[in-house]
Amino acid sequence: MVLMGCGDWSTDGPDHGYQAKFNFRYYYGQDCSWMGNDYLCGDAYSLSPSLTVSVKIEWNGDATVYYDGEGPFYFWESEYEYGYDRHYDEYYYQFNLDGNYSLTVYDSGAEVIYADTYTGVEHHYFYDVW
Repeated sequence: MVLMGCGDWSTDGPDHGYQAKFNFRYYYGQDCSWMGNDYLCGDAYSLSPSLTVSVKIEWNGDATVYYDGEGPFYFWESEYEYGYDRHYDEYYYQFNLDGNYSLTVYDSGAEVIYADTYTGVEHHYFYDVW
């Protein structure tokens, strides 16, 4: 299975007021639950309407996030994580939307994960499933 993201990815510099900005639209979802030391995932399903995610990282590192029509959510640079995922071999941003929910957005747009950190249920969203 190959998973891809659809959207705009730009890395305009300080002249445009931000480090990075992207908008992604997702058409498929898959729900997964943590079972011991691995995730058990159900079948992929179509989303209608599609789900949208937008992230803008300002020149100073502060972020603005929109998730599926909700937001804006604002984060200081110290309030979110930017890291590298060896499993997916790409970089990601992870935002805690409130005490129990997190949003992980991969740089390529291949996937976004909306997780309930209390129950361990993750909702994975993809642009396409091949």
